[in-house]
Amino acid sequence: MRLLCICFLLFVSCKTTYRRIDENSITEAEKQKVYNFGKRILESCKTRQFIQLSEREVTQGLAKLSLDEMQHACDVLDDRNGKFINMTLIEVVDDTYVNNTKIYRYKANFERNDFVNEVRIWLKNDGKFAGIIWRECKDEYIPYK
Repeated sequence: MRLLCICFLLFVSCKTTYRRIDENSITEAEKQKVYNFGKRILESCKTRQFIQLSEREVTQGLAKLSLDEMQHACDVLDDRNGKFINMTLIEVVDDTYVNNTKIYRYKANFERNDFVNEVRIWLKNDGKFAGIIWRECKDEYIPYK
């Protein structure tokens, strides 16, 4: 019984928690930069005018994303939710200890909000974007794997 209690305490104490960053501690310029990047990517789904991402703005991995891959992602998004309307910042998660990034979580609004209603954008400490995904929104932050 004592061993079971010790195992339970270890399990509970090892649970990973993610620190939220106070939005007021982030500059308006940085918040605007992240918002504009996300909006530009999602707006390109509407216009179908995809622009290759540059390594000046994004990490090497994200710059390798092909225009065909962007087209496919937008096709899936449009089929499930329709056209993008807008997004509102929910929170910023500090992931600097693991991945040297801040994760911006946005509540997104589409013509239909049947599936996707969260947009996550990863911003590296050097100011480059490391990723963007859209997914079903959960109130609690759950890391993307």
